Amino acid sequence: MSPALVQLLTLCLLALIYLFFLRVVHAVWTEVRPARAPKQRVARQRRVRSNTTRLVLIAPAEQAGKVHVVGDELHVGRAAGCEVTVDDTYASQRHARIFRRDGELYVEDLGSTNGSYLNREKVSRPTVVKEGDRLQIGATVFEVSK
Repeated sequence: MSPALVQLLTLCLLALIYLFFLRVVHAVWTEVRPARAPKQRVARQRRVRSNTTRLVLIAPAEQAGKVHVVGDELHVGRAAGCEVTVDDTYASQRHARIFRRDGELYVEDLGSTNGSYLNREKVSRPTVVKEGDRLQIGATVFEVSK
């Protein structure tokens, strides 16, 4: 092989190594950085609507039946600042966000390492959630009910 081709391949390999290193640092940083304190959501969550939406915990079996009321917005993850905290090693600190927009409920993955799944399909953008849908975050499964 010519010396120019070897040099080009060496530079490509170095670029790939640096990209891999940056990806690892980014993944570690998103898991380690402290969660932001939740804004004044307490008063908003206390308001009860006639069509209250709930997240019912289905799995793991030890916590099955636990209910979380969905207000205008809530975060799901391992961090203490999340409105719904899950004790799951496959969940990120701030894993997903559930929010209302134009009268509909949406779920959005917040760049988690393992992803969020709605009815066993990976959530890649804000997706509409309906009653009876199942949201999976790591090994934790919620069912949406009214």
